[in-house]
Parts: sequence; structure tokens; C-alpha cells
Amino acid sequence: MPSLTARLIASFFRMTGSLRKRYSDGPDFLKNIERSRVEQRYPSARLHKRVDIRERSFEGRKVFGLAPKDGKVTGRMLYWHGGGYVYPAVDVHWQFLAHMVEEHGVEVTAPLYPLAPEASATEAVHWAMNFYREFTAHHAGPFIMAGDSAGGGLCAAVLQQARGDGLILPNALILVCPWLDLSVSHPDQMAIEPLDCVLTINGARAAGRLYARELPLDDPKVSPLFGNWGGCPPILLFGGGDDILLPDARRLKEKLPFVDYVEKAGMMHDWPIFFLRESRAAQARMAEFIQAHNGS
Repeated sequence: MPSLTARLIASFFRMTGSLRKRYSDGPDFLKNIERSRVEQRYPSARLHKRVDIRERSFEGRKVFGLAPKDGKVTGRMLYWHGGGYVYPAVDVHWQFLAHMVEEHGVEVTAPLYPLAPEASATEAVHWAMNFYREFTAHHAGPFIMAGDSAGGGLCAAVLQQARGDGLILPNALILVCPWLDLSVSHPDQMAIEPLDCVLTINGARAAGRLYARELPLDDPKVSPLFGNWGGCPPILLFGGGDDILLPDARRLKEKLPFVDYVEKAGMMHDWPIFFLRESRAAQARMAEFIQAHNGS
């Protein structure tokens, strides 16, 4: 059973609908996306005091590097943030990444990739692949690639294309409640939706259409569940019982039985990146996984 804090927070979000409003189709959906561009959040001054944060630009997009103040690095992670392919990184992402740096010594690179509706999936993946090539060319040594939600989907899409192009691959992947099938059409998702305090089916489908644009929804660029997973590195995969994306995680586990899969009943979407007791345990497991596959 989820902790009392996890249950209270999920109940609060369900009652207020504060998160589901962002992921609900309707007349305000595009307005919410437009507002997010104005209100976009970057690492705060408080986080700068906790960890070493450096900002640079790649092809017109911000890229943040986060590292321990003491310089003691236990592993390296390339991280793609979630947000339904339409929303930028938010405070919970930066807090999570700073915790991985400060508590576990993980050096993080977090590129802010192009979002829909300004960019299509074709454009976003093209940018991500250009960045991936630059990253692997200038960062010697092992690394882990990771992402949450839509970022988990992009992470998988980049891996599949990188393998197909014969590029250097990450030593392992971490997929947090990944969005792997943009159609949001699995029959189990209807039963989960009333429990989900973050996402809605119609909202996810609307975001998926904005992102996919001219591509069919089963194209591996947008729905990597249907891509080629052969020869992929070790994967640590997380799912939540009260998350409409749970079937995506379960289907990936069915495809790849060797995946290290962690599913928690009653937990909300993206629970491993929050501050809950369950989240901290998941983050410790991520750190162990990163260290094990970084040769540390």
C-alpha cells in the first residue's frame, strides 16, 4: 500500500484537478501550453547553491549540466524530461535531478529538446539525435540514458535510432513511467483513468497528435514500443498502478523479460521522481543501477 503521504497527495490532486487540467483536451489546452512557455522554470538559485549547474546552448536550445559540488562523480546520466512532448521541464524535474547529483553523486546532462506544437516529432527526434551525437563525441566513458513519461519515450526512440545508425550506445537505460504508445488505446487504460491524478486519456491523445503531426501513431519515432528492441542495453523500468501509462510499461516488460521492472500499486504517474518515501527508495535504486553500469 502507498504511504500516507503518497495517498494524501494523490487525493489532493484528484480533488483539485490541478494537474489533470494541464493534460485535458479542450479549449484551454493550447492556452495552457502557451502559458507554460512564459512560465518555464529553470534550476533555481537554491539548487545552484546545492549543486554545480552549468548552462550552455546547442542548436538554439538550452542544455543544463548538473554535477556534485565536491567533484565526486559515481556515474553519468543523459536525461530527457517528461511533459507530454508539449510542456517544458518543471520544478519537480530539477529537484529530482539535483537530488540524484547531491545525494548519489550522479553527473547529469539535461537537454531541453524542441516541443510541440512548435516542433513536430520528426523535428524533435532530429534535434535529439544531433545532440546525442555531440554528447557521445565529447563525453568519453560510460553513461546511462534516462527519461520520464514523454522523455522516456524520446529516450527509447533515440536509443533505437542510435543503434540503427551504428552509434555509441549508453551502457543502460532508465525509463520512468514511459510513454511508449501515443495512441493511448490499450483497453486497461479506461479502467485506470479515474484513478490517475495527473493524466487523462483525451489529453494525452491530444498532446500525441500535436507531437506526431504527419507521422502515424505507430511509427517508432513517436511510439517506440513498436520499434526494434533487439540488442538493447540493460533497462531499469518503473510503472505506477494509478497511471494510465502503466500498460506501456507492462507491454515493454512482456517484450523484454530481462528488464528490471519495478511496479508500485496505487502510485501516481511519475512517482519515482517525486519526494515521497517511495520516490527516494526508487531514486536510490536508480543510483545503484547507474553505478553498476558505469563501471564505478
